[in-house]
Amino acid sequence: MPRSYRIASDVNHAYFVTCSVVDWLPLFENGTYRQIVLDSLAYLREHKLTQLNAFVVMSTHMHAVLWPRDGQNVSNLLRDFKRHTSKAISREAAKQGHDHYRAAFSAARASFRAGRAEHQVWQEGSHPEAIYDDNFARQKIEYIHNNPVKAGLVSTAEDWPYSSARAYLLGQPTYPETDIMELH
Repeated sequence: MPRSYRIASDVNHAYFVTCSVVDWLPLFENGTYRQIVLDSLAYLREHKLTQLNAFVVMSTHMHAVLWPRDGQNVSNLLRDFKRHTSKAISREAAKQGHDHYRAAFSAARASFRAGRAEHQVWQEGSHPEAIYDDNFARQKIEYIHNNPVKAGLVSTAEDWPYSSARAYLLGQPTYPETDIMELH
């Protein structure tokens, strides 16, 4: 039985989500793997009727605020995001000869359950948190943007290139594009 839980989409909300790499491997220090995640976030935004209100990609995990539209279910979006990125990252690890990553992905899949997938890149569960008010949204967006600062990677949030901080703090474009959440 999966450890993630389904979110009812009867009310339209933004969601704070976290996806972490198995064994907290520093996978996204590698620009190729990081780009797969960034491109996949862009795809969600452009093709899956989902606003990307905030994001950060760190070496071992990513956080985002996603706002699914038109009946899109956040659980389904995350399942598809994780499935697609897992396949793409596993293929890239094979291509680059990163056997240590492939072994960790295989071990993670074997320890959880047998299935069609050979590798598991992401830890089970994402535990989306519905954002019901501006204060909670502000807290989560600030948390996302300050993640690299707290980790000691940069001195200011806008210095981290793999985040939506520049969009909020400087009004600059990001990749993927950020849908600024208007907070009161």
